[in-house]
Amino acid sequence: WDAMTEPERMTYSRHEAAAMYGAGIWFENQLMQIVLRHLVELPVTDPSHRYLLVEVADECRHSTMIGEFIRQAGTPAYAPDAPVVDYATLPGGRALGYLLILAVEELLDTVNRATMKDDRVHPVSRQCAKLHVLEEARHVSFAKTYLREVWDTLPAEDRKGAIELAPAAVYLMAQLTIDPVLHETLGIDNGPELAKRNPYHRARVIEGFAKLTEFLGELGVINDTNITEWIGRGLVAPDAANHHAPTNPELVAAS
Repeated sequence: WDAMTEPERMTYSRHEAAAMYGAGIWFENQLMQIVLRHLVELPVTDPSHRYLLVEVADECRHSTMIGEFIRQAGTPAYAPDAPVVDYATLPGGRALGYLLILAVEELLDTVNRATMKDDRVHPVSRQCAKLHVLEEARHVSFAKTYLREVWDTLPAEDRKGAIELAPAAVYLMAQLTIDPVLHETLGIDNGPELAKRNPYHRARVIEGFAKLTEFLGELGVINDTNITEWIGRGLVAPDAANHHAPTNPELVAAS
């Protein structure tokens, strides 16, 4: 970055924003599948039914908005190169799905909050970020409330599966925010590797997941037996193991 000229920095930032938005659309498509599968099982009289419909509508508007941003930016249509996963077939099922909704929303929320507050950023990008922050707050609230309410009612096998898969799944979400095609397009050799080793990127991932990992610690998903894996994957600050203790040891034991 320091070796780039100002025009090169602007070009890189434009492509990086488009790549992040492209990942956002891909994530939101995945999240809507989780929500729509949940909707099928709910009676229309359940208050959650209406709420989940609102969430799907929000995500559709977000994808429309940021899709237009990408078209106007004049960049390639960046998107993660990863398969669509049916979380209903994985251990942990819907609980894991909502955990990943939180992971994506919290990580993007951190990026969007920084974007909307930075006067150097193009006003259209700042406004997109502001709208996203305002509406995603509802989605985060619902996912946390849902997980709190259902976690201790889940079969022990489902909780165990979610706990075991969570660090790898959240790590994958973080990795998908770095798009190798971006660096190929701009001719940056070893771009993805440089980006992953970048101290700023690593700190941003930990910061972006801070609210999530704190919540998962309260829930018992992150506990004193697996905290080192979360640290090793760069999802939790290294000093977390020094003062970590499960908030709800009964839930951890039951898992």
